[in-house]
Amino acid sequence: MPKVVGMLVRRARLLKDPGDVRVGDLRPLVPLVGVPWDWSTAGRPGARFAPSAIRSELLSYTPLSEDLGCLSVGFDDLGDVDVAGGDPALTGSRAIEAARKAMDVARGRGTPAVFLGGDHSITAWTARPFAEAGSTTVVLDSHYDLRRLSEGVTSGAWLRELAESTKVKAVVVGVSDYMNPPYARQRARELGVEVITRQQLLRDLDGSLGRLRGLVRGSEVYLSIDVDHLAQAYAPGVNSPSPLGMTPQESLAVMEAVTSSARVVGIDVTEVVPQLDPSGLTVRLAAALLLRAVHLAIAKGEAHGR
Repeated sequence: MPKVVGMLVRRARLLKDPGDVRVGDLRPLVPLVGVPWDWSTAGRPGARFAPSAIRSELLSYTPLSEDLGCLSVGFDDLGDVDVAGGDPALTGSRAIEAARKAMDVARGRGTPAVFLGGDHSITAWTARPFAEAGSTTVVLDSHYDLRRLSEGVTSGAWLRELAESTKVKAVVVGVSDYMNPPYARQRARELGVEVITRQQLLRDLDGSLGRLRGLVRGSEVYLSIDVDHLAQAYAPGVNSPSPLGMTPQESLAVMEAVTSSARVVGIDVTEVVPQLDPSGLTVRLAAALLLRAVHLAIAKGEAHGR
């Protein structure tokens, strides 16, 4: 319920319905950390503004899912990582420390830890403690993100960096046509990164989801949702739009497959650039996908007594 102090009302609503509970009203239990970093962006910058925008949308949703019931817990906002603009080493060390603390808190509470990017390079930091603990990283992305640059920084190298430094088991779902350098498939093989492409999902969704379930079965999973895995018609406000990307319904099916076979212990959402989508469609969709992933993880965990 909104808290009233004198004549001031937090989260004031024009609709005065006492029973209309929102996610922001729930008991804060799921640790949430923002990482407003986008200095690694080679394309369209602005993802540093996404954590605050996604927070607002996330807390405005109701907790009712027609198949999962009501989400029973909300988000414990731990704030944003103190970003050092233009300094990935310093920012990265701070983000890794924050992720480690969020992971420990989440394990104690039996929930996933949640991270709001930022460009996708933040996942090299936030997923690291989970990878070091043995978690599989599952990525929804139209890109391989396995680049090796001769100079400069890029958000398209984070998975290579994580794979080389932690030997993480990784699965990328949604790799799209005409979005990646020619060497990408071979590099994925060399690093042992499993890939389920957009075309494979189109041709055999059930078979692809079955393969994904097999790859993660019985493991702990860190789920990274790069919003540019969605077709540009659904998500125009991203760093690198994907005209031939996935649909939200396919994204939901992927999340269902992962949570049905594995325990999701960490989730991030990245690459949203709010100012590139004045309608707010991309931010709202990103928040909805994140909320669904959290709800699935908690519901499946409760069903298995975790």
